Amino acid sequence: MTEQTGGQTESVRVTDARAARALRQDVRLLGLFLRPTSPSEVAGRAGMAANLVHHHARRLAGLGLLRELEREGGRVRFVLAAREFRVPSDLLPPEDAQGNGTADLRELSEGFGRAYRRSWALAGAGEEDVDGFGEPGGTAPVMPVPDAPAAEGHPAHLDRVTVNLTPERYVQLARELSEVLARAYAEGHSEGGQPCTLAVLAYRADDDGIRSLSRSPNSFLGSALPV
Repeated sequence: MTEQTGGQTESVRVTDARAARALRQDVRLLGLFLRPTSPSEVAGRAGMAANLVHHHARRLAGLGLLRELEREGGRVRFVLAAREFRVPSDLLPPEDAQGNGTADLRELSEGFGRAYRRSWALAGAGEEDVDGFGEPGGTAPVMPVPDAPAAEGHPAHLDRVTVNLTPERYVQLARELSEVLARAYAEGHSEGGQPCTLAVLAYRADDDGIRSLSRSPNSFLGSALPV
């Protein structure tokens, strides 16, 4: 392990379930301690009271996720214990409320549900859901192009396709989708932007013997972003 500023290391293996749960629950707050900083400095960026941030920082330090540094100018500072945390998959099994997969899907479902209801209320009447069907090896169904701009700057968007794939093609496509998110991660925040979640979800569907090709977008993107 390579040591960074403030005793921060490059990678830490998490072996305690409590720390693994805290890592999942407080991931956004932890990200504000990438470099040595005080709870009062983080409070303004997080929109939280300084004493509450300090309480959480001490708790996360006790779990080994943050390091408490020596006081500087009368203020205590904290820094992430590592730039990367590696959590064994069996530490939080799906049966756990904060387990792998279970918590991810719940958080995505709840977050997307809130965003979808907001977009739906802003869009008003006249919106249509579209389901397209095609033939394997034939022309893919063309989704109609929206003829009006989106009603908001960050509209909810879902696009789903069900198609028969070999294991090799499935893995290739899933990785290509994740590469789009990797580029967004590398680009970082847009100046003046708002928090947005983009997700890739791929899985082997239940085999009911039906071999149809289908695509079902459910989107409020519109034809263009509003000016």
